[in-house]
Amino acid sequence: MVAQKKILQVKTLSEIINQKENFLLIKFEKTTHQALETLRKELKKTNTNLKVIKNTLFEKAVNINSKKNLLLKNLEKNFPLKDTSALVTFDKDWSEGLKTLFNFFKKEKTLSFKFGIIDKNIYQSSDLEKIAQLPGKNELLGKIISSLKAPANRIVYALKYNTNKLVYILKEKSKVKN
Repeated sequence: MVAQKKILQVKTLSEIINQKENFLLIKFEKTTHQALETLRKELKKTNTNLKVIKNTLFEKAVNINSKKNLLLKNLEKNFPLKDTSALVTFDKDWSEGLKTLFNFFKKEKTLSFKFGIIDKNIYQSSDLEKIAQLPGKNELLGKIISSLKAPANRIVYALKYNTNKLVYILKEKSKVKN
């Protein structure tokens, strides 16, 4: 009966890897259950899921999928699995989930990145930390829009400045005469 349970777990992991193109593995040692549950709740807000896995079952799931996906073949060769692991899967927008993970890692020192596949590229833990610190897509769009809007605002201000200054001077002069 135990073998059937493991077969089902491998099949589930294999389906997750097939469905989610953006995922990563995190390492947790001596992390409390409460901390993991808190992390899970924070990640759910960004449509990100966390699943504690066994390394051997993950390797088998990767072996099944590596026949279809060359990226997973490289994953198997370059990143041997050690320590306890959890699989983090993202929906289409992975930046918010990755940033949430990174901020949680700052508080909880027992958690860290192992490796991940984001936008069809394999990243090591150091690269994932750098990516997590970058501004998100919405923040970048806001900066672009404000930078495009800034020259127009400066022109309007420049055109109004002299007129406003004249009105202010006339107002002060009228107060002095009274």
